[in-house]
Amino acid sequence: MTVSSQLMLECMAHGNPVYLPSKFWEYHNDRNRQQLETEGFENLKRTLARNYFTWLIGREDAQFKFLVRNTPLHAWPGLLAGALAYVPGTDLPRRAFASQSLFTRMLWKFAESRDGEGLLKRLAEPAEGNPLPFRMGGKLISQDLANSVLEYSAMREHFRPAQGTRPVICELGAGYGRDAYVFVQAVPGCRYVVVDIPPALEVSQRYLTAVLPDRKVFGFRCFERFEDVREEFEAADIAFLLPHQAAMLPSKSVDLFVNISSLHEMTRDQIQAYVDLIDRLTRGWFYSKQWWVSHNNSDGVVIRQDEYPIPAHWRQLYLREAPVQTYFFEAMYEVGSAAGGAHAAPDSQ
Repeated sequence: MTVSSQLMLECMAHGNPVYLPSKFWEYHNDRNRQQLETEGFENLKRTLARNYFTWLIGREDAQFKFLVRNTPLHAWPGLLAGALAYVPGTDLPRRAFASQSLFTRMLWKFAESRDGEGLLKRLAEPAEGNPLPFRMGGKLISQDLANSVLEYSAMREHFRPAQGTRPVICELGAGYGRDAYVFVQAVPGCRYVVVDIPPALEVSQRYLTAVLPDRKVFGFRCFERFEDVREEFEAADIAFLLPHQAAMLPSKSVDLFVNISSLHEMTRDQIQAYVDLIDRLTRGWFYSKQWWVSHNNSDGVVIRQDEYPIPAHWRQLYLREAPVQTYFFEAMYEVGSAAGGAHAAPDSQ
């Protein structure tokens, strides 16, 4: 464990106990720390990322079958060209490598079809973290970047900050920072706040500062009052906070709050506490992507989509099956005064 993670743990121990890791996350955090110690940060996209949202996909997997069904005939020659060429040293046998390569290409192509801003034409998977060496059109591609653009596109259906404003995006449980990487480049001038627990918070800070070196960063530190750090925090492009520190932020200071695949990994009391926090902080929208039915055996919690404690005053904008990962739902809500407010301009951008 690094000194930074140790400091984060010590700081977190002095915060509200409701934000301490669930039993589910105690187990997975120990596993993640062991992988960091044995495989190193430099290999995170082949180790830790697989504990977040990177999938090793076989041809019988539902995601693979979804993409086969949704790939047009005219796209296949381009997808297959070079897709099955084996690259040694990836720790994947030939058949698994071929399946993963084809899956990644299909996913990239599918994401391109929904990428209204053309992000995938100008973005490539960063080499930081040693991703699997899948290429198409001469550039490095990945399922993480494709999935992040799919999620970004879904959020942009309603999240349209007015030109000239500086929207604040807050993500609870950002993994190593795949969505933050997309947002910071796609939404000029935004401030992205990562809220997480160690070691993930340290990993995302190290990763994002490496791949976005020109951005101003509010790095993790312990503080007891937000006013003590407000000036530096508000000047930053990316900020890193523990959950109890996020609870110190001013009410209605977040334009878009994001949570992808982690609310269901908590106890019911924690889910309620985080929904309350989202409600207090958010003046705009909340995007959620979770399992339709989640079994958290570590904490003895089974939660279904309709059991999340969504406040009655939130306006549901959509609730639907997530593309590709169809065992997930995605939902978006208007939480605050987004419609018609100073931070919303549906016809701009």
